[in-house]
Amino acid sequence: MASIHPLIEKIQRTGFQFFQDFTNFKSEKGYGLTVDHTGNLDLASIASTGFALSSYVIGVKHGYITRQEALMKVIGTLKTLQDHVPNYHGFFAHFLNIHTAERSRKCEYSTIDTALALNGVITVAGFFLESEVQLLAQSILNRVDWDHLIHLYQGKKRLYMAYNPDADGDYVNGKPGFIHHWSMFAEQLMMYVMYASTHSKSDAIELYESFERQRVQYEDASYLSSPGNALFVYQYPLAWLHLNNVTDHQGISWFNNAQQAVLGHYRLSRAIAKDYPTFGKHYFGLTASYGIQGYQVCEALPNVNHRLHTDGSVAPNAMIGSLPFQPDLSIQAIEQLSLEPNMWDERYGFKNAFNNVPTRWIAERYLGIDKGLEMLMANAYLYQDVYQAYHAHPLIVRGMETLQWKKR
Repeated sequence: MASIHPLIEKIQRTGFQFFQDFTNFKSEKGYGLTVDHTGNLDLASIASTGFALSSYVIGVKHGYITRQEALMKVIGTLKTLQDHVPNYHGFFAHFLNIHTAERSRKCEYSTIDTALALNGVITVAGFFLESEVQLLAQSILNRVDWDHLIHLYQGKKRLYMAYNPDADGDYVNGKPGFIHHWSMFAEQLMMYVMYASTHSKSDAIELYESFERQRVQYEDASYLSSPGNALFVYQYPLAWLHLNNVTDHQGISWFNNAQQAVLGHYRLSRAIAKDYPTFGKHYFGLTASYGIQGYQVCEALPNVNHRLHTDGSVAPNAMIGSLPFQPDLSIQAIEQLSLEPNMWDERYGFKNAFNNVPTRWIAERYLGIDKGLEMLMANAYLYQDVYQAYHAHPLIVRGMETLQWKKR
């Protein structure tokens, strides 16, 4: 596998470059915010900004940026998050004006996108021990009021997914207020660690046990699945949480679960390649990315809707994001990707997606969170710099201890 390392290193480096080129470093209230996608350079995403924060650890460790410059950018970004980005009980607005940091239109205040941003805050606080970083990071983390979003649903304590005060805002369907709840397994695992860091063991485990664990089987792969079974839900939390050889109090290994989910997606991709030939012999993963008609969240089988949802487009982030879990499958796919015409850009790495049917199509936009996943998983496979910084933070140490997540 040694021969593939230079390419994976390039994926890491080009990912870092993406965040340098598409983050606002002007003297504006939106300093440090990163674009949601390159099709609208005025629209920032709080989730993309979490990936950008994490990138500074990689940049310093590998000489892509000086520590002094990275520290300046980290402090500036944390000040923006503390002072300028709108929040509801500490939960950030999902989309922002990249210049003013104002909430974009009437988007929701999102728990999952806030958690991705907080992952970045925790990562830099675990790496940059300077007092200003520590004070800013702690201020942002302390402000998050998890209890405000907890409610009883069918006799169980659960977290709401989001909040929107506007009747005509995103996701509320005319009824402003709280939006849905985390009743199922998806990409929210890190939230329970964050919550557990400031709560009792009984409260933390009660909340953690409140989401459904639905096991599915696809050929020889067996795993706890999200309702839609899109691949990114297994990958995102484990881009920061290093859970190899870690099990919870019920004996669940979320790392092993991700391994099985990736295997299931690989098996499915082989089965559907006759109908969606762009998958070929090696490409795999139904996830969130651009498709021919625009952004799409694909659904793999099995899922609650009992139907496959994809236009047959192949997303590199699905395979690169699987490197820590199924390296052999990922590497053979990445090697094949490197041979695809016009899919590699020397500055930003692989394009977001492509499809050969009915004619050759390649996505023109980059999506910040997809590029961030590629960067973090390349680092996780090669060096584990972000894992080390994230797990060095007391919040993660306390949260995992409280949840009784232990090394086997």
